[in-house]
Amino acid sequence: MEKILKNKTRLICAVITAVFLLLFLLICRWTPAAGDDWVYASAGRWNSPFERAWSFYFTWSGRLLSEFYGFLIAPHKKIWNILNPVLFTSIYVLILKLTGIRKHPVCSCLLLFLLVFSVGWRLRMQTYTWIMGTTYVIPLLLFFIYLVLLREWLSENKESKLRIWFLASLNFCIPLYMENAAALIVGADMLVLIYLFLKDKPKMKKMTVFFLFACIGAVIILKSPGAHSRMVNDNAGFNALSVFEKIAINYDALIEHTYIEHQTLTIALSAVCALYVITRRNLCRVKYLWAAFVLLFAAAPFVSKGWLYLLETAGMFAVFVLYRDDETKMFRYIFVLLCALGANGVMLMSPIFDSRSGLYSTYLLFWLVLLLFEEIELSVYAGLCTAAALCVLCGMRIYAYYDMYHMVHLITIKRDSQIEYYRLRPDAGDAWILAYPDESIHSPNVQEGDTVHSDAFKEYYYLDESLHLVFYYLQDYTAEAILGA
Repeated sequence: MEKILKNKTRLICAVITAVFLLLFLLICRWTPAAGDDWVYASAGRWNSPFERAWSFYFTWSGRLLSEFYGFLIAPHKKIWNILNPVLFTSIYVLILKLTGIRKHPVCSCLLLFLLVFSVGWRLRMQTYTWIMGTTYVIPLLLFFIYLVLLREWLSENKESKLRIWFLASLNFCIPLYMENAAALIVGADMLVLIYLFLKDKPKMKKMTVFFLFACIGAVIILKSPGAHSRMVNDNAGFNALSVFEKIAINYDALIEHTYIEHQTLTIALSAVCALYVITRRNLCRVKYLWAAFVLLFAAAPFVSKGWLYLLETAGMFAVFVLYRDDETKMFRYIFVLLCALGANGVMLMSPIFDSRSGLYSTYLLFWLVLLLFEEIELSVYAGLCTAAALCVLCGMRIYAYYDMYHMVHLITIKRDSQIEYYRLRPDAGDAWILAYPDESIHSPNVQEGDTVHSDAFKEYYYLDESLHLVFYYLQDYTAEAILGA
């Protein structure tokens, strides 16, 4: 009987994962190339991705592997339509694997599904359905692969020359995608080194090698001549500020992109932390301290103030130490939370701190939610009620995504017909193009005066250079209004 239940549970989890993949396949297929996608696709059509990425290192950006990806993949959207869903589904599976879903496998799968499709609209636009946004996704996947292999090496003593060299290669490659990904992998390695110093010193030698490879990758991206030139010329004012002035400027963005922007995540994290304390309230000698923590966790997502979120985060560290029943798990929770905070915290020193930079912190907090959720005891009845509630919430998110991207698909059909019309009439003068709503997908409309994206749009769609692009909005974006626009 137990074997039958396990097989049924695995089947349900597989179905949830399949729905996850299919939803991503659908929304990616329905999303057009936009913004920087046109720039990289147009450049990548006629140039070697290697040469362009190398050139950009000296003129524009130190993100060698991200630039290479852009020039290689952006010209081939059909490949991205499959690649992007596979990347996100792999991340989904790896988080579940790292969590070790044993107590509540179905609920954990549903909870992670809900969290992934409940992120803030800006993060969704900039990473879920934007070709160039995938440059943020790839290092996240590589980081989770690294953590899985690292855990197997540390806890299960799985070791071979191939595995060691692969781990070192991941440490070198991850920083070459993104600056805060570089900080994340370097910081994670430092935390593991501290843990090994306390618990397993013989493994410190190889771990130090991994750390050095990560540092080399970080130095390569941070010392890019192109990135330095942009910092000096385009962001000279920010660069001249003191550390405290930079923190003051980016503080609101930190709170926004870590907590406020993702309301479902903050509620879920607060809820599991509160339940974690309640179920372990007898482990701490200070009587009724647990009640103060529960009150803090309950208040933070609803009061929605920066100082209270920071206090809640400090409370999490205290809870993991004071209410521990397993030292290894305590280290794991602290590791995940520090990595999440570090990935966004380093952005305080950046002149540009947008939602997409918060992808790493967001997904690490997803993992922390699942780790804590798996520690909560649920009766059979409570488990069924939780699964039912999560099913309803996931269904609502699926419908919301379907509705949003179906509208995008209809606009794309209409826009394609307009583009074809102007392609055949190069002397039309003004080209009137239907605009996408502002909160639908990332940078699909060209602003007046934006010559870079205007030229790239015309080159991407083979339009005449002399055309003047005019993007117009509809009052209502119903199917009838879109197709009859």
